[in-house]
Amino acid sequence: MTEAFSIALADLVDAVRQLEGLTIQIGPFALYPDTCDRAPDLVAALCRALEVPLTFDAPSGERERDFALLSLAAEIQRAQRAPELAGLSCEDVAAAAAEARRLRQAENAGYRLHTVHRPDGSVITAVDAGPQDAPCVLISPPCALSYRLSLPWLTALSSSYRCLVIQTRGTSERIEEPETFDRRGYDVGHQVDDLLALTEELSTGSVHLMGICGGAAVALAAAARRPDRVGSVSLWHADLELGGQAKKSDHQINLRALLDLGGESRDTAAWLRDKLTSGPMTGVPERIGPLVVRPYATAELFYRYAKLTGATMHWDSRQTAAMVSLPCLIVTSEDDDTAHPDGSRRLAEIIPGARLVSAEHGNHLDAFRATPEQVACLTSFLAG
Repeated sequence: MTEAFSIALADLVDAVRQLEGLTIQIGPFALYPDTCDRAPDLVAALCRALEVPLTFDAPSGERERDFALLSLAAEIQRAQRAPELAGLSCEDVAAAAAEARRLRQAENAGYRLHTVHRPDGSVITAVDAGPQDAPCVLISPPCALSYRLSLPWLTALSSSYRCLVIQTRGTSERIEEPETFDRRGYDVGHQVDDLLALTEELSTGSVHLMGICGGAAVALAAAARRPDRVGSVSLWHADLELGGQAKKSDHQINLRALLDLGGESRDTAAWLRDKLTSGPMTGVPERIGPLVVRPYATAELFYRYAKLTGATMHWDSRQTAAMVSLPCLIVTSEDDDTAHPDGSRRLAEIIPGARLVSAEHGNHLDAFRATPEQVACLTSFLAG
C-alpha cells in the first residue's frame, strides 16, 4: 500500500466509524445508494470488517429524500471518492478490509470502554484513556452525541491525565423497548447521578470536571452536589439557563422551543423530525457532520435528544453555580453565535475566583478540537 492509499483508507475508515454508535443503538441503518457511487465494493467490505451494519438501499425517490440521511452519509460519500480508492481489484479490497480491521484495533487499543449498569436499568457507557493512577479529567459532553466527538481531547490529555468521556443515558444501549427511556428518567438530576456513579464505579477519586456546551449544566450540578468528588470545573462554550441575567443567542432560543415541541410526545417528535429533515440542513460541520446529526437520524433518537437536551436547557444553573467554590475555568469566544458568550461572562461573575478566557473568534464546535492552545489553557489551569 502506498502512503497516499493508506491515508485515504484511514479517512474512509473514520467516516464509517462515525456511524458506529448509531448502528450499535438501532441496528442496521439504510443510506441512499449514491452514498458509495465510486467504490461500492470497498465501502461494503469495510462495513463488514468494521462491524458497522450499514446498507445502501434507502428509497431515493424525490419525495422520500431525507436530508438527515444525506448529512449522515456525507463523510462516507466524500472519503470513498478519493482517487487512490478507485478501481480496486478483489484482492485489493480484501487487503483494504484487513487493514481497516487493524486500524480499528489500533485505535481501540488507545482507550478503554466501560459499561455501568444503573439501578433503574439504564446502561451508561464511557471511554477512558491514559494512566489509571493519573489525575482524572471527566468530560461531560452535550447530550446524545457520540464519544468520538471528544476523542481529540482523550488523545491530547492521555499522556498526563486519565481522561474519561461519558455518554448520556438512553443514547448508547440498544433500543428494544423505547418507552423504558421515559420510565427511567432523563432530567439533569438523573444525568448527574450517572456521572457520579461513573466515578464510583471506576474508582477515579476526585475528578476535574470538564463540561462542554449543554454538558456544562450537568458538570456544574455535579460539582455543587458532591464537591468532595470534584477537584475543579472547566466549562467550554457553556449553554446554560441563567434567567434574565444573561443574553441568549437566537440559536439557543430557537433550539429550546424546538426541543420543547419535540419532547411533547413520540408522535410529535416524528412529525417535527420529518419537517426538519425534508430540506437542506444548515450548519452541519465538515468532517464530523455525522456525529452532530446523529440525534436526527430517527424519530426515537430525536425524541430522546429533545428530552435530554431540553432538560439541560431549562435547568436554572444560577443556584448550582452559586454553590460552587472550586477552582473554575470558563472558556468562550466573543463571536460564538450558538451559546451566547454573555452566559459565560455572567457565570464568571457568579462563581468566586472563576477564570474567564474569551477568544476574539471561535466556532462553538471548536471546543471539541483540543488545539494546542486549548490544551495549554486547560493544563495550565489544572497545574495551578
